[in-house]
Amino acid sequence: MKVEAILSRLDKVKGRNGSWTACCPAHADRSPSLAIRETGDGRILLHCFGGCSVDSIVGAIGMDMTDLFPEKPTSASPERTRFYASDLLRVIAFEATVVSVAAYDMAHGKKLTEPDMRRLELAHQRINSAMEASGVQSKQY
Repeated sequence: MKVEAILSRLDKVKGRNGSWTACCPAHADRSPSLAIRETGDGRILLHCFGGCSVDSIVGAIGMDMTDLFPEKPTSASPERTRFYASDLLRVIAFEATVVSVAAYDMAHGKKLTEPDMRRLELAHQRINSAMEASGVQSKQY
């Protein structure tokens, strides 16, 4: 949602170029105590110098917290983050060590605890994610 939609619901708005002041709608405000700022990436920041929470401010103007953030792009192919191969190999090597320790313990009759099982699952997820980020097709088990 654009900042204009928020500003239109406030009283005594002053400012421009991404920074405004207005009366806070969440309390009986006679002089502007609400600071409004739009960031470069489209987020809207609110701060009441009277102490009102952001949640109470957006609620007072009939909006919710999601209205303070830009809509996510709906492109069919999300932009991929590039990683250095050495970083991905380090992740895979560390998580493979976790898997190896668990396999060793199980091979020697030790039953894995619930936290051990959760950590083993995390290692599995991280290895698959690192392989996916590298472009290698990994088989999901």
